[in-house]
Amino acid sequence: MSCDWQYTAQQCAENRRRINLHTELASPRKTAVVLTCSRAFTFCTYVSVDSFLRHSPQLAEQSDIFVFIWQADDKLRQIFTSLSDRVQVVDFDMPYPVPARKSITLFTPASYARFECFRLLDRYERVLFLDSDVLVRKELAGVFDQISNGIGITLDPVMTTVARNFFSVPEGVNPSSPGYNAGVFALTRKLPCPGRYAEITDWLYAQMARWADYLFLPDQAVINVAVDHFGWQATVLPRDYNRPASSSHADLKRAYIVHSTGPRKFWCYYYFREWYRGYAEWIKKGGAPVSVRKDSRAYVAFCRKFGLQNRVFFQLMPDCFARPVKALRFALKAWLKPEF
Repeated sequence: MSCDWQYTAQQCAENRRRINLHTELASPRKTAVVLTCSRAFTFCTYVSVDSFLRHSPQLAEQSDIFVFIWQADDKLRQIFTSLSDRVQVVDFDMPYPVPARKSITLFTPASYARFECFRLLDRYERVLFLDSDVLVRKELAGVFDQISNGIGITLDPVMTTVARNFFSVPEGVNPSSPGYNAGVFALTRKLPCPGRYAEITDWLYAQMARWADYLFLPDQAVINVAVDHFGWQATVLPRDYNRPASSSHADLKRAYIVHSTGPRKFWCYYYFREWYRGYAEWIKKGGAPVSVRKDSRAYVAFCRKFGLQNRVFFQLMPDCFARPVKALRFALKAWLKPEF
């Protein structure tokens, strides 16, 4: 479903009230883990949460896990909370009015829910953000020990400077500041703050609205600028905490988090045994199959002709008409079941 982006001040205030209602409940835990998605990407977010619970049990036990979903419904809440009683689904919509510019509306409101991580520092001592298309492979509890000044984040190997996150750099923004990847980041209360941490979240939304005509990657751009604007001394996390899925097998084995960045995703290009298993579990629980692939008409017709569209293998296999060699390799791996 699409968003018309016509938010009134009253609607935004109601959205803020609803978000706070979910995230301000009393809890003895001192850490929050946050993931965000629209309804169309709940399938991969489920696998991300599942992999976190399986492979980072120490941090998971210490954490409240918030899944911010744009257009959440009761069925989605039931599926996600079946993973753990620590998982909470937050019905998210924009709490701040922003102009309906193409660069912003190209994404759903869920993309900007990551700004809420800073607000959560008013309640939690530590916050970890994970993108919806990641696979956690190792215990993450130690990531906070590496952060000395309140924020840990990896450098972006493609968007290497702040300028690359903008179509054109607005006045007052340092274009040569380092470019960080906002797909994984960790926060602690050592982060310098002018007042309440909620004010940082409000600043991020406000700058996105202010720079709407300039932004290329809106959520990542404003977080990058915030690092420079507030004078934060960001800890550059090792690449293994945000390892691209395209990396070598040796690098993938070392990775704490594997991230399927760009258009090549777990659900249309790569074979990862753990991701395949998690997705199959999602389908078994009644989750909707992936609907965001861009398959050729020939592949869609082939699946429909032979009634294959409801089978997990054909929902995940690369389009065999567009990428025959990749599809063959995927099929071989699905049969042999290597790690990746």
